[in-house]
Amino acid sequence: MVSINTNLSSLMVQNNLTNSTNGLNKAIERLSTGYKINHSSDNAANYSIANSYEAKLSSFDMAADNVGMGSDLLAVAQDTISSMQDHGARLHALITQARNGTYGAQSLNALTQEAGALISEIQRMYTNAEYNKVSLFDNIKLPSWAEEVKANAGNDAGVNLEPKYNGFIADAKTYTDEEVAAMTKVSDVESFTAGEKYSISSKEELAKLATKVNGGADTTNVEFVLGADIDLSSIDNWDAIGTDSKSFKGTFDGNGHFVKNIKISASNTDKCGLFGVTSDNSEIKNLGIKDCDIYGKSNVGALIGYCEGSINNCYVTGTVRGITYIGGLIGHSTKSIDNCYASCKINSSGYYTGGLAGRSNKVSNSFFNGDVTGGNDYTGGLLGRGSNVENCYTNCVVIGKGNNTGGLLGMCSAGGNIINSYTTGNINGKGTNTGGLVGYSHATIENCYATGNVTGKANTGGLVGKTTAGITKSYATGDVNGTSFVGGLMGIVVSESTELSFDKLFSSAEIICSGNHGSLIGGIANTSDGTSFSTINITNAKILKQDLAVIGFEGKDDGTAYESGQMETWLENIKEVKSPETTLQVGIHGDESSKITFDTGFSYDLSAILRDIKSDDAYNAINKFMSTLSDKATELGSVSNRLESALDSIIVNMENITSSLSTIKDADMATESSQYIKMQILQQASVTLLATANQSPSIALQLI
Repeated sequence: MVSINTNLSSLMVQNNLTNSTNGLNKAIERLSTGYKINHSSDNAANYSIANSYEAKLSSFDMAADNVGMGSDLLAVAQDTISSMQDHGARLHALITQARNGTYGAQSLNALTQEAGALISEIQRMYTNAEYNKVSLFDNIKLPSWAEEVKANAGNDAGVNLEPKYNGFIADAKTYTDEEVAAMTKVSDVESFTAGEKYSISSKEELAKLATKVNGGADTTNVEFVLGADIDLSSIDNWDAIGTDSKSFKGTFDGNGHFVKNIKISASNTDKCGLFGVTSDNSEIKNLGIKDCDIYGKSNVGALIGYCEGSINNCYVTGTVRGITYIGGLIGHSTKSIDNCYASCKINSSGYYTGGLAGRSNKVSNSFFNGDVTGGNDYTGGLLGRGSNVENCYTNCVVIGKGNNTGGLLGMCSAGGNIINSYTTGNINGKGTNTGGLVGYSHATIENCYATGNVTGKANTGGLVGKTTAGITKSYATGDVNGTSFVGGLMGIVVSESTELSFDKLFSSAEIICSGNHGSLIGGIANTSDGTSFSTINITNAKILKQDLAVIGFEGKDDGTAYESGQMETWLENIKEVKSPETTLQVGIHGDESSKITFDTGFSYDLSAILRDIKSDDAYNAINKFMSTLSDKATELGSVSNRLESALDSIIVNMENITSSLSTIKDADMATESSQYIKMQILQQASVTLLATANQSPSIALQLI
């Protein structure tokens, strides 16, 4: 039946046309995208699953990139280690060559120079090894203030503490050769006149000076100037210039020359050296002492045994031995030592032993290279005991068989200070109070650091074994081993004042101790009677995070603990920093199964090679260095294998997810093609029928 007002046939055809058009559009979309799910309405559940799979694929793809970057980082580290191993192999060969015993001083010096160049290059590679601004080996970063201390310590405004003037720190030439030639020769006179200058150019003239001074000649306000280098090898036992009652009182200017091969063998004689005793108004300057071999009793030094005058711009090489007050340069000095250094082996069986001096009130712009062994209390790399040290350093091994052993000073007296100074090399104290810088300090310490390993008994610290004074802008990085009151920076702090301050401290030491110990301080005894507490301020301190207390003990100096509640206040200003590790995200989850963590960092110490290339310490140092590199290369190789395995796992996961995603989402092209043709036919048929249906009302009206 045809209805004129309502064309039911047309409506039915239009509806079918819409359905066929929609079906055709869907088929076209699927054929053009290749997916059968393009909208959540296509299949809500599978659409959600597909999106989840796509997110996983994207994460796995990034994880694969992470693994690739990790492999690149390891490749840089491994290549650098390989280069360091090549340099280390050459170092090993040089040390083996030097230990043969067939090389003289000049040849050994050449070997040492090449070794120094190799060590400098190894250090450059170690420091500069980076990947994308990430440090690979030097994994304990110093605070910015500590970097400044490291850059400036041991040097003072224009003073370069490396010999650069023919073996001297400062310019040692006071007079021209012509001026020296015009002076009166010591050989030409029998007495000295105040205000005059006399030249010394031979061993005979130097021996005459000793004879005259020891015979009572007055050298007050008299100046003696070396006109040539002097060799004393033909003199079996040198008689020092000056005695207790007849000291040298004038000025001795080496004028850039040296005296070599001084030999003294006087185990029962005090005040031994080129000079025995110098008085308060004396001055020794611009003089070198080479290849000495000195053995005395007490107050023994290659330059001066007992010195009450000033010393400036002098140096010593060789061996010095004795019992008490033994030093490479001076046995005992009551005044100042400036711009001096010693490169020696020092050995004593008694007290007050130092690389530069057994004891001195003040030392500045000076350093020591070598080995120091003290037989009893007060042994230090620079001084056995002193008061004021500024712009100094040591690169040495120190062994103290008694109490108070330090890399710079065994003990620093009250009222003094240690400023802008540092030490490298290992320190071994057999008694109490052992420190990388100072064994026992009553003086303030500022802008200082120590890098060697420290071994002692009670009161052992990376910087100071025992201190009663404040410390500012100072740090220690060597490992510390002791029996009790052992700290990364300080063994024990004993406050003897109403207020004691510590500011800008850093320690990255590993601690080995069975008694009281802490990663920063082994113990604090800030009261002597258990009731009257002093104020201790600790600010801006950072330490390596370890599984041990930051401060090991709080109590009285007799080892009795008490509860004061102060330690919590101190800890508020101490931050623990963790050694940086590289963590690679190699999976798509947040747990440890999706991470690989490794540490490329390591440390080493080759300073013993520069001290004495033929020594056992040098040989042990290079062997340890090569072993460290080998172990680290093996460790990084294992990590590389893990990364390869992780990458294989990522690829398998990506293939599986891609396969599952394809099953869920990809269109069946044959089915969709058939559907496309079907919908196209239906659409065309609907269009034809729609035209026919739309003509039906007109035909019906014509019949009326």
